[in-house]
Amino acid sequence: MRFIEPSTRTKSPQRKLQEGQAIILIALLILVLFGMLGLAVDSGRGYVDRRDQQTAVDAAALAAGDWYENYTDLTLSVQQSVALYQRDLRLYSGWATSNGPILRMVGANNSLRENTWTYTYREGYTLNIVATDTQFNGYQFTYTTSHNLPLAFMQVFGGGLTIPISATATSIVGNQRQTPALLTLSTQSCATNLTGSAQLTVLGDVYTNGTACLDSNLHEAGNCYGGAGSNCNVAQYYCYNSSPGFVPYAPNPTCAVGDIQGTGIVPAPTLPDPGFLANSVSYYANAQAYSQYNRGTWTEMYPGSYGSFHLSGGSASCAFLDPGVYNWTNGYTSDANGSLLSNELRAPDEALYSNPNGVADPQFWNQNGVTCAGHFTVANGAPQTILLGPTCTKLSPLTPNPCHSGITDSLGRNNRWGVELTSVRFDQFLDPGVTPDPCYPPSSCKRESAPSQCQLTPNAVTGNLNAPSNIGITINITKNAPGAQYYNVYLNPNGCDGVQDNFGWVGRFNAPGYVNGTPIGPFPNGTAWALGAAAPALPPAAGASLYDINDTMIANPSVTCYAQVRTINCIPPDSETKPQCFSNCPPPANLLSQENAPMSLEYPPYTAGDVANENYCQLSPNPGNINAPCVGSQVTPGGVQFYFPNGSCFNQNSQGATYVYSGVQYNWIVIYAPASNTCDETLNGGASTQYIGTIYTPSANWTINGGDRSPLAGQVICYTAKVAGSGAAGIDFNPNYSPVPPAARLIN
Repeated sequence: MRFIEPSTRTKSPQRKLQEGQAIILIALLILVLFGMLGLAVDSGRGYVDRRDQQTAVDAAALAAGDWYENYTDLTLSVQQSVALYQRDLRLYSGWATSNGPILRMVGANNSLRENTWTYTYREGYTLNIVATDTQFNGYQFTYTTSHNLPLAFMQVFGGGLTIPISATATSIVGNQRQTPALLTLSTQSCATNLTGSAQLTVLGDVYTNGTACLDSNLHEAGNCYGGAGSNCNVAQYYCYNSSPGFVPYAPNPTCAVGDIQGTGIVPAPTLPDPGFLANSVSYYANAQAYSQYNRGTWTEMYPGSYGSFHLSGGSASCAFLDPGVYNWTNGYTSDANGSLLSNELRAPDEALYSNPNGVADPQFWNQNGVTCAGHFTVANGAPQTILLGPTCTKLSPLTPNPCHSGITDSLGRNNRWGVELTSVRFDQFLDPGVTPDPCYPPSSCKRESAPSQCQLTPNAVTGNLNAPSNIGITINITKNAPGAQYYNVYLNPNGCDGVQDNFGWVGRFNAPGYVNGTPIGPFPNGTAWALGAAAPALPPAAGASLYDINDTMIANPSVTCYAQVRTINCIPPDSETKPQCFSNCPPPANLLSQENAPMSLEYPPYTAGDVANENYCQLSPNPGNINAPCVGSQVTPGGVQFYFPNGSCFNQNSQGATYVYSGVQYNWIVIYAPASNTCDETLNGGASTQYIGTIYTPSANWTINGGDRSPLAGQVICYTAKVAGSGAAGIDFNPNYSPVPPAARLIN
């Protein structure tokens, strides 16, 4: 019988002992694989979390810088950046707790303000913000985020429940190293040169791509950057902060709290030519000519193309510049005593900044030996009896209806009323490439000066509601204010009480010699010309300039109105401020003109600030931010630009006077020359000279001198710059009057 079993063994005893061990190994390997999988998953989640946090703080830090650049409002900037951080990380429930701002002073002499905020979130995130004002080195925002990420797998294998993930980002905005007060583009030796006993006071950074050849007469309120070999160390470093209009001062022995001193940085990397453009020149191509005293007591000039322009001797006058581009095709020279060119609109008999019942000394249009300031007088009495009929016998109710009356004090106070005027004109900007442009034809932008001195009516205002006065008020213009096309009139029943809120608007009149803004002539020259009258020395047709007015119509306090609208009882614009002193302080008494009110929002409850000159912009944002009232505006209605084509040179001497400002539509460039223009320019500015804006002449060489006020209120970008002589010059970098700075950037 055949056996079916094998005759030999199929399993060894040793193999039997090892049975099942592979399964154990596989199980162990599976654990390792799961661990590796868990590590990969949790590491990947950690990487994603780190990337998301980094993206969130990068965006938040940049947003904070951009918001601060636009609005200069630290609280708003932080709020907006935190909201962006939350959206990026999908933290829709918002923060759980917040702490800050916590202020401390840091830096040398504890002079820099640092604010800290901390936010915590229910999802396990923490955000820490540190904002440091490093003055002209910019505002620095450091954002640090951390998150305890819950582990999905690793805690099974003995790891912790969470792992900390963090990210940080730092942005900076407004670093003045990118927008210095003085930038010379030449890489040559002594590209910036201070010689002799000349003094130069600079608020802002001085930067040269070549070497700086300086001495202790450079009063530097900022940093000095120069190429190798520059002697920035010899400058006197003044105390300063980044507030517009700040007056730098020598440390005594250190700076006041909140102010800092700069330093020299040598060698410094070169800065490129920013390559600014002058896009509006072609829209002002009409040939123009200087027509001396074409407005009687002053000269009106129009933008366009001028040949050789040289004010000297008998050609001198005061000239009001209509806004636009002035293309000086064969040079601009101003060296005549008794001359003043400006686009400033001022009231007749400008009010003294410290006492509205007094007259500014000097009035703006009386500087440099000219006598062009406007003047007015106030009259009432029998000759101003209202001629229009029927005559009112009662004002409440109006009897008969309709009827006419004079100026009536319903309370029977029998006191003299106060009268103030403002100069008004309407201007256009012709470049269609700037949008929105509220000044583009056929539209125009209104400009209204600060108020005049308050003048009292010669006689008391009488009458009452049941027996109204039939005596009006006549305002006589004896000399037009340069640039004025109209005059607004404001009355105060309390007289000249020094309270501007008690003045209310009552009417607008053509300036004598103008009809609806168009100059017709003749123009007043000392002879009284009543507002509302057709000719000098004649009464208005109604018998008086003002009538049909009583004190109930202009109740005190008056109404704060939108600046572009004037209705009965609107308050006047803001008053002028004290004269600026910069490089030679204090100046001699009665030497410098007063400054315009600062920028402000134009709708109630804000009082609009300057609504005529360099601090005025259109359209005013509504709603806006009071810290940056001109953000988004495209036009400074009165702004001008001086354009110098190739071969056309600039020569401003201290005997002459030019006081002009540019505007946002020109990127605040007040003097522009293309790179092909290699002229040697001279700016010797006296007390009545100031150029408000940026001088951009990348291939021109400048010699600068001046005194008493800063002849340059903005920025200078040129090929070389030399400050010579024995005078005191100043460059006052003001971010309000300089080109748009670079956007916020990440530095960490």
